Amino acid sequence: MELEPNREKKIFYNLNDALQNPLEVEILDLHYNDLTEFPREITKFLNLKELNIYNNQIADIPEEIEKLEKLEKLDISGNHLKNLPQTIGNLKNLKILIVSWNNLLEIPESIGKLSELIKISLNNNQITNLPEEIGDLQNLKELIISENELSKIPDSIGNLANLEKFRAYENHITALPNSMAKLKKLTKLEINGNNLTIIPDFINELKNLSKFRAFQNQISYIPETISELTNLEKLILYENEITHLPTKIGHLKSLKELDLSFNNLSSFPESFFELSSTLRILRLNNNPISDSLQIKINRSFPNTKIFWD
Repeated sequence: MELEPNREKKIFYNLNDALQNPLEVEILDLHYNDLTEFPREITKFLNLKELNIYNNQIADIPEEIEKLEKLEKLDISGNHLKNLPQTIGNLKNLKILIVSWNNLLEIPESIGKLSELIKISLNNNQITNLPEEIGDLQNLKELIISENELSKIPDSIGNLANLEKFRAYENHITALPNSMAKLKKLTKLEINGNNLTIIPDFINELKNLSKFRAFQNQISYIPETISELTNLEKLILYENEITHLPTKIGHLKSLKELDLSFNNLSSFPESFFELSSTLRILRLNNNPISDSLQIKINRSFPNTKIFWD
């Protein structure tokens, strides 16, 4: 997802050196410079394509950042930002925006104007709501909003037709919006550490899903439709309240890793044993499974590493 570095472009690590020929500067790296303010001289670099200013002590980004019209990557993670200027939406060529590990409380609505954006990372902030305009990012492939204070996901997320990876773990999310059924290109979904009680029935619509992490929730219901995810390779559901599995779970013909530890399972449907041909890792520790059933499972999965302890 990262932009490929262009070896022909000179990387400037010093602001004074860069200011000698402002129009030649395409990559500026000022990370770990103990900066307490965003250097406004940066806005003179009108051909700047990549700005790395992460791990400083910057509290504000000036509105003048909109002058960097050619900027394709902006990494301002690990600072002390509480907000972003509305003018950030004028960076029309921005493809990667990394604002993780800050103190953001909200995201400006203008974020939806970044039509070229393919990755946005907002993890480890204090964001309570995402603007509906997030759904306007038609080219977005990766959305990271983990470790925030979100209680819901906006319905507009269903408009992200090109989204492949969605990380929303460790928030306070109680349900996934039905609009997510439209995310046909999604391959990785991480919603662990939230307040979910069910996996929605529409999960089968995510045809390309290969990795699904929903551990450490309060999930008690897994829909039968999950059995239709024929591309699913990893299903991680430990520390939930699951009491039974879908009767057709054996239809998950690509499944290689299944973690059901720390649940309330005491029985398994017959189709479960059909997973033996592909399953390589199976975690069932801390479930009320009888000794006789453990023996049956051990015999039925000779090529699977099973964890009972």
